[in-house]
Amino acid sequence: MSTPDIRRIPAAETRGLRRAVLRPHQPPEAVVYPGDDDQDTLHLGLYSDGRLLGVASLYREPPPYALKAITAWRLRGMAVEQGRQGQGLGAALLKACMDHALEHRGTQVWCNARATASGFYRSLGFIQHGDVFELPGIGPHHLMSRELKESVR
Repeated sequence: MSTPDIRRIPAAETRGLRRAVLRPHQPPEAVVYPGDDDQDTLHLGLYSDGRLLGVASLYREPPPYALKAITAWRLRGMAVEQGRQGQGLGAALLKACMDHALEHRGTQVWCNARATASGFYRSLGFIQHGDVFELPGIGPHHLMSRELKESVR
């Protein structure tokens, strides 16, 4: 496999992989998220040998626990092709998202992490807030965040 290439892509290009990995039993509109087309939203694609292997989206959005205005970014729709998970591709995508947030004066990145992926996020410095909760039709999740202070590369 060649060195992965991470680049900005349109929202529409994230949806095939989002659906295949995250919501395979749901209709196509289930992977169209509010804010997908906002000017500040970032969609990244990770390519290897010209093939899209991973996607992640980042939205300017405060976390639900924020008591005051903070400069936070929400990670959503991160997916790596089945069979390619566990090879560092997701970590590369997440680091690129955190660097983008930091470059745009973000102080935090947060997400609703699937319970099965919470160890992945912890390994990259995320902490859990509260108890596990259920997203209907998707499964158990943890609210997680990471403070941003310096480059994560």
